[in-house]
Amino acid sequence: MVYPIFKTRNEFRNSRKNLLIFFFRLLSIIAFILTWSYFIFLCLLHFKTNNNSLQNLSKQQEQPCRIQSPGSIKIDYNNIYWQRFQSSNGTFFFYNAFYDDRILNGALSTIRILSMIDRISPIKIYCRIWFSNISNSIITLADYHYIWSQQWGNYEDKILQPFLINCPFPRQKHLKPYFVSLFEKNCTEITNNLQIINNRPLNKNKQSFAVCVKGLEFLHDDLSIRLIEWIELLNILGVKKMFFYEFDIHPNMSKVLQYYQNETKLVHVQKLSLPGSQPNLPLERKKYLQQKIIHRRQNEIIPYNDCYYKNIYLYDYIVLLDIDEIIIPLQHLNWLDMIYDLEKYFSNINQSYDALSARHIYFLDNLDENNNTIQSNLSIVPSYLHMLTHIYRSSNYTKTGSYVKSFFHTERILAVHNHYPLICFSKCQTREMNVTLAHLQHYRKDCVYLLQKSCQNDHRLNRIRDTNIWRFKNSLIQRTSLLSRKLNFLL
Repeated sequence: MVYPIFKTRNEFRNSRKNLLIFFFRLLSIIAFILTWSYFIFLCLLHFKTNNNSLQNLSKQQEQPCRIQSPGSIKIDYNNIYWQRFQSSNGTFFFYNAFYDDRILNGALSTIRILSMIDRISPIKIYCRIWFSNISNSIITLADYHYIWSQQWGNYEDKILQPFLINCPFPRQKHLKPYFVSLFEKNCTEITNNLQIINNRPLNKNKQSFAVCVKGLEFLHDDLSIRLIEWIELLNILGVKKMFFYEFDIHPNMSKVLQYYQNETKLVHVQKLSLPGSQPNLPLERKKYLQQKIIHRRQNEIIPYNDCYYKNIYLYDYIVLLDIDEIIIPLQHLNWLDMIYDLEKYFSNINQSYDALSARHIYFLDNLDENNNTIQSNLSIVPSYLHMLTHIYRSSNYTKTGSYVKSFFHTERILAVHNHYPLICFSKCQTREMNVTLAHLQHYRKDCVYLLQKSCQNDHRLNRIRDTNIWRFKNSLIQRTSLLSRKLNFLL
């Protein structure tokens, strides 16, 4: 008798189902084993093929590249006052470096380097910052502020562009930065090393005002007495220090500046040169700066900001002036009282500002034919005093914002321009002073080039008498005449 394996059809179906489950599980186990075997194979292969690289890396870690100490760096100087760094894409010229730990920096301190670079968009570079009281250094990634505007021209590669290079690092209470070097790749030879400027007042108190003057270029013009008159008037108005940048000037003007620098400490003189391949022989440079107006303006950005950053901890306000212009207060006898009232006013209306600007007005030559000697209140104004004898001005101010000069707040600005702030910690706010309070008196033979066509009608034919400067004439006559005789400019 033969017995069937499956007694019923249902048993047959269940058995087939179990068999399928068994084979499925078996295939899953085989796939799992094959997958991990393949993964292990790849790992072994990767290890084998990269064995040499791992060995090389180990050797590099055992023998790291030698870090150049500040004293061992061979600096590539350019035109005396600059340091050159040749990157893989562009040439850098560094002028000075500054320590910036102002409150608005926040948790970071920053080393700021003034530079000229022949690229619009410079490559990524790094900063190595050395500290004065430790042997180690730190490396941080640099970033850039372009301190020019595309709209002003020369916006192209191969023309030197002014930049502020920033090297941020965590704020350190007990460590002060001493040197900074910039480089593109680690373990390459460094060719620059800038001592970090960190000027601080001895008594921790700021003074009120300092004036900065861009590179003087008066090879043959002797403006020595006019320079004395200008310096003395600024001092009367409350300016504590004047910083002059100098290319080449007449010997008598140099004599004046050296006297003030050595005898009164009212003046500081800094020699200046142009970076790169720009000319620095006096006659060639003068011609170059006269013909290349935009190049000249771009180069001027450097001394403006150099002066600003050297004094951010020493003075409340920095003013950029030429020696033919002066901001005259019209309701006060000095800048300090005027600024105090303005600070109080803006505080009361809850408005902040980064700069206070003065409107521009022309005091042109020959606006009055009898302008040589003027008698007032029984006092004769000597003809050699240019500002005191030029008391006729245009009745029309140049338009708002044009040719102004400003009081720059040293706590709030990152980069300055001749007329107004360029970059601030937040959006720049410049408040214009009312013309009843103050204005910028500009003493020139004629209007600037851009206003030549309208100069006759707008500024020469429309003129008024303005003797506000005479409020200072007694002291100004005495001071200017005394020093002019002392330096043998007058008999």
